[in-house]
Amino acid sequence: MLRDIGFSTSDGWLLLIVGCAGIYLAFLMYRSRLKGTHQLLLGVRVAALVLLIGLLMEPILALTLHTQRLPLVALLIDDSESMKIADGDTARFEVVKALLAGHSLKNLRDRARVTQFRFSDVLTHMREEEELTWAGRASDLAGALDALREQTMGEGLAAVVLISDGGQNLGGSPERAAVDLGAPVIAVGTGDPVAPKDVSIVSAVIDPLGYVGRSLVMQVRVLSSGFERVRERVRVLLDDREVSAQTIALADGEQTLEFEIRPERSGRHAFSVQIAAQADERTVGNNRVVVSTDVLESRVRILILSGSPGADLGYLRRVLQEDANLEVEVLVRTLMAGWQRDVHRALRTLDERDIVALINAPYEVLAGVPEQAIVAFVQKGGGLLALGGDAAFDNGYAHSALADVLPVQVLRSSDTFQERAFALSFPDSRHPILRVSDDPLSDRDAWEVLPPLLSYNRVGAPVSNATVLAHHPTERVDGKPMPVLAIRRVGAGKTAIIAYQTFWRHGLMMWGDGKTDAVARAFWKNMVRWLVTRDEMSRIKIMTGKPAYRSGEAVAVHASIFDHLLQPRSGARVLARVGDSLGVREVVLRDLGGGRYAGNLGRFPQGDYELQVQARANDGDLGTGTGRFTVGRYSLEYETVRLRAELLGDIATRSGGQYVRPGDLKAALDSLVLAPEPVITLHRVRLWGHEWPLFLLVGLLVLEWTIRRRLGML
Repeated sequence: MLRDIGFSTSDGWLLLIVGCAGIYLAFLMYRSRLKGTHQLLLGVRVAALVLLIGLLMEPILALTLHTQRLPLVALLIDDSESMKIADGDTARFEVVKALLAGHSLKNLRDRARVTQFRFSDVLTHMREEEELTWAGRASDLAGALDALREQTMGEGLAAVVLISDGGQNLGGSPERAAVDLGAPVIAVGTGDPVAPKDVSIVSAVIDPLGYVGRSLVMQVRVLSSGFERVRERVRVLLDDREVSAQTIALADGEQTLEFEIRPERSGRHAFSVQIAAQADERTVGNNRVVVSTDVLESRVRILILSGSPGADLGYLRRVLQEDANLEVEVLVRTLMAGWQRDVHRALRTLDERDIVALINAPYEVLAGVPEQAIVAFVQKGGGLLALGGDAAFDNGYAHSALADVLPVQVLRSSDTFQERAFALSFPDSRHPILRVSDDPLSDRDAWEVLPPLLSYNRVGAPVSNATVLAHHPTERVDGKPMPVLAIRRVGAGKTAIIAYQTFWRHGLMMWGDGKTDAVARAFWKNMVRWLVTRDEMSRIKIMTGKPAYRSGEAVAVHASIFDHLLQPRSGARVLARVGDSLGVREVVLRDLGGGRYAGNLGRFPQGDYELQVQARANDGDLGTGTGRFTVGRYSLEYETVRLRAELLGDIATRSGGQYVRPGDLKAALDSLVLAPEPVITLHRVRLWGHEWPLFLLVGLLVLEWTIRRRLGML
């Protein structure tokens, strides 16, 4: 119903006074001869003036309408893969289909506006005729409730019907999200709350880098329920050949096993950890896990050349020497003559090293023979790690041979060292060197809680084929964030620069805060692994988003293409090809510019895969490159296969709703109070919102001019 009518103008009083004055002046002009034609002219002029005032006042008509609408009820349906699990003879998705086809939800549409959503790892609005796929590889209840709150804000959300098995395995706290939602949740639990008969390989963890003839320890977690006095073998296979096995007694709960494996050859090793399917087992999708590692011929040999003693050197030395797979030699500059002699001696045996690390090393001690030896070492396949400090990256570096192999340009300045606190900023925290776990969001959070660093070196822009892993939050170079952590491939080798000091704080200060230095240790281990992993000399470099994926997780591939002069090549047609049990998949990678290409290969079952990338341009074939990735873990949806009634109950209780089984949904819906809600709508209409008033004004002025001209008044 129409409740209020309003009328408003802008600058009303001022224009009214001006208008009255104008009308009065027009009257004075014509009053002495106010008859006949002059009356018409007065009328035309007054009409034009009134119309002009009306245009300037911008009159607005406001109408307020008071109506009613039905309340909104959101229907959230779990579309994840776990809904395919059968409890007895009935799969969970069949229960959902029966609920959707039943009268309870259909009758609800007479009392409320029902909007339907599907969710697994994300929430998606769905049409009534849209089919559910039950293919989501993870369930994020918290994310679904948070997204629902944002999407229905201002829509009058009165209640939520959540149909799920409660298999939360991704995201934040559903209980918190239920409180923030602001509407009662009727949680409908599908599945059996009693743990079924099932055995699963929860995880298999192995060091990502191993060495021929040295033992690798693989830790395997096995979870089982519903079995008594059953003994079964857990086997570790390599190329379908058993390399280790243990027999366990299946019992309710989790067991941790350790397998010792001694690699006999170098190269990539993809191990399959599996346990045989048991009678009446709920699902066999979680009975196998694939995990991979790279095996090198011998221990990694690292030479550290440090320009001075310090806390950074002490922490890095300790972390590296604790790894039995690393052989570390440290030369610290104390007495100039003796140190220089030791450096020259060590450089004569660089062919026996894998990595050279320069810590706070001034150019004067590297000039001449040392720098030439280090550059040749990198070109032949060695790894160079350059770390900052108050003596590092001085003016001498800018003119040296080392500048040709570093990932960034070195400034022509004798004072690049800055003592100001800052926190690292990451353009992309998913690079393997920055990886701490399998969860990118968890990794990002882990890096963000590290204490700030206290000093850094100012450096120039990254070179064309460098990858920036972290930059300074405020320093700029050529209008872009200044890199402080970058990597690069040079010839057959690799280089990395860490243009900051006090990184020891990322280790020792975390212990002082009651945490661990797991992030720092993972970073240094990943950095060493990246530097020593040799790439074949190729014009095509391939890298997947991460070396190991979960089953069903989309595989992302990145490629860098170079021309015959090893300059980045854009505008090529880049085709990625990988085969699985269904055949060969081919994906054309999109051009990101600067010789970089990227694409999504889709989802794969468990296994170790070889990826082939071929690039062509108008002037011919640019070559072919190969890479590998592992799909090693079953879907998250099979980690907990029972109905988590307690979680759904908490969601319902904290939101002010109730938890029910499918058969009790009708009673729960009938108990909802769904009264129509008032809606106030304000309509504002500009009366002069079209062109006709202006045309009328022009017409009145033309009419007055015509009359005055005919009467000879012009």
